[in-house]
Amino acid sequence: MPTLDPSPSDDRSPVDEAGLAVAILAAKTATVAFAIDAFANADTPRLQGKAIRTRAVGYAGALLIVPLAWLLLPDRGRYPRALDLAVTVPLLLDAGGNALGLYEKAHIDDAVHVANTAIASGVAGAVFAPRVDERWQAALIGAGVAITGATAWELMEYGAMRLGANGMDLNYDDTMADLAEGFLGAALGALFTLLRLPRARTARKQRGWREPLGLRDDRPG
Repeated sequence: MPTLDPSPSDDRSPVDEAGLAVAILAAKTATVAFAIDAFANADTPRLQGKAIRTRAVGYAGALLIVPLAWLLLPDRGRYPRALDLAVTVPLLLDAGGNALGLYEKAHIDDAVHVANTAIASGVAGAVFAPRVDERWQAALIGAGVAITGATAWELMEYGAMRLGANGMDLNYDDTMADLAEGFLGAALGALFTLLRLPRARTARKQRGWREPLGLRDDRPG
């Protein structure tokens, strides 16, 4: 008979799981609705000049990242609802922020930049953790991956602006703030790596990279 290795996510009750499922459904439904609105109303004043149709494709595609990754992984165990929600919320904030004009009113892009880089840093740190000697090395690599991604995003926004997407209110101060928020998010992800993963490499190799991310809840022994 296979045995189950305990993991922190095994402590979630059925009520917790149901709550996460409802939250994911609501967040993804709202994000898809905002994406459809973006396609239908891309030429209206509130969305014009934001490369919003390209963003809408990105929203829809990114919603599938966790489900597809889970389906493709062997020995995948229970579905990682917490990770899926963590990936979905920044997409919802970005889509809703553009659709409702909240970027101009509440500057929620600050939260989006921090959340995105924190997720990228934490995931990359977990992936590299079993492959390096020290836990801090995985945290540093994860932070580097996140910062690189954040910098690439700013370059793409600059390219879009040069091509005519002039509704994003880009300027030097905004770019520097976005990069600073990327560093903050990367640091938070690195902290996750340091706190979530065992210090000993043998323990990290035994646990693997999926368990800390909730991707291997029901691993057979």
